[in-house]
Amino acid sequence: MAAEGWSDLPSELLTEIAGGLGELGDIARFRSVCSSWRTAAARAAAAPPPQPPWLLLPSSPSRLFFSPREDHLYRDLRMPVPTAEALHRRRRRLYASPHGWTLAIDPTDLAASLFHPFTGAVRTLPPLPAFFAETDDLAWDWSPHGVMVSCGEGLLFWASDPPATSWAPIPAMADCNASSINYSSGEFFVFEEDVCRTTIVDAVDLAIAAVIPAPAVELPAEARIAVAGDELFLLVKSKWMYLFGDDIDFSKAFRVDHRSVDPAWHELAGIGGRALFLDSIHGFAVETEGFGNLESNTIYSVITKEGNDRRSSAVNYSISAFSLEKRSSKKLPCRLNRLEMTHRRESPSWIIPSLNEG
Repeated sequence: MAAEGWSDLPSELLTEIAGGLGELGDIARFRSVCSSWRTAAARAAAAPPPQPPWLLLPSSPSRLFFSPREDHLYRDLRMPVPTAEALHRRRRRLYASPHGWTLAIDPTDLAASLFHPFTGAVRTLPPLPAFFAETDDLAWDWSPHGVMVSCGEGLLFWASDPPATSWAPIPAMADCNASSINYSSGEFFVFEEDVCRTTIVDAVDLAIAAVIPAPAVELPAEARIAVAGDELFLLVKSKWMYLFGDDIDFSKAFRVDHRSVDPAWHELAGIGGRALFLDSIHGFAVETEGFGNLESNTIYSVITKEGNDRRSSAVNYSISAFSLEKRSSKKLPCRLNRLEMTHRRESPSWIIPSLNEG
């Protein structure tokens, strides 16, 4: 049937069909057919079923979005089509936030934008300072009040209401060596991996709300934090853990109620019916009930392996599922394990599919 024929279907039937769609990718494709289909899917788009995280993969020539639940790769989704001028420049680097937006940075002139890959929305940001070109390290997150970003030492903030004309430094955090930034419920959580310290910053006035020092543990070779409501989780991997290969992942896990009067880390054995999703710049928790291929009490992270041939730019991505109960890792069975992609300078990052831009 031609597209015109599909658009002539009764609105009640289209609404019923749209209401039965459970995957955000299906809802997005349904809405893109024509204006009548977009209208019919308005209710489904406004309140879609809860979505498990996807991965933004820095592949080439197009970005890939991988849905572990569907075991399906989507190319670019609704990312804006580059202009003719942009095609002659180096490709933008993309870094996803769990909140649905991606930060895009042009390495040529450090022009910055927010892209929403599930709606196609674009928000232009001021160019980043020149010192961002000197390193590949990046920490950032988005909030309804603005964007916080760092390339290591010090933090910058762009206020969105009203939109600021430039990035402003946060003087109280001038000496902060940020390795990750997470936003949740009105606060930014700035983590310094080298000292395992977390600083909580109010997202409105940028005042420091709390500083949580490291637990009594040997400073690790790798550490990540994940935010889940009032709880903050710290996952560490000691230097000696690398001797055991891929079967052992994070050696210790800690929990703290960051809203308590005197927050202190406590070692924990599990996180109940939740899973933690970690990448190099973010960490967050997801309830696993209803998601058949997600295991509770598990940490999901991304493993990047470059090819043996140093002259090749090929890379393989896989998803590690580390059981906090068994203290062992396994590779999630999926098509990623069989694919080689062109390596780019970004790292894979988790994103929760959403049609909500607010």
